[in-house]
Amino acid sequence: MADVEADFGPVVDGTDPTEVFVIEEDGQGIGIIQRYRFDDDPEWNRVMAVGSAPRPAMGLDYLIGVEDRTGKGLGGPIIAEFVDGTWDRSPDIGAFVVDVHQANYRSWRALEKAGFRRDWSGTIQSDDPSDEGPQHVYIRLRPTR
Repeated sequence: MADVEADFGPVVDGTDPTEVFVIEEDGQGIGIIQRYRFDDDPEWNRVMAVGSAPRPAMGLDYLIGVEDRTGKGLGGPIIAEFVDGTWDRSPDIGAFVVDVHQANYRSWRALEKAGFRRDWSGTIQSDDPSDEGPQHVYIRLRPTR
């Protein structure tokens, strides 16, 4: 519980501007998806300055945590719907930018199915241990009207 509080307490308390949502299927929680503005975290904005995405931009994290729901093709549609629902809510955002471990084929395929394109590959210089190793950076630009 201490780890959960450390990771999510500030979001629940409103002291961290990251927005976290539960992914539901048939009324049951099967994962989470969250979005955050890079401008809210200057260090992360610096780390993700690779590639060609315009600023201001948002980051996105997601996971389906119920094992029997992984590998079922849910990720792409969930991510697409979530991003599509963000454009009107955040009219100043020019793109979503997501980094994915190169070995995490399922994750980067879900992004591609959600309309993201690979923009950069390499090693990100970050203090976050979850970013260690080769990464792909994907972007999805705001649609033009």
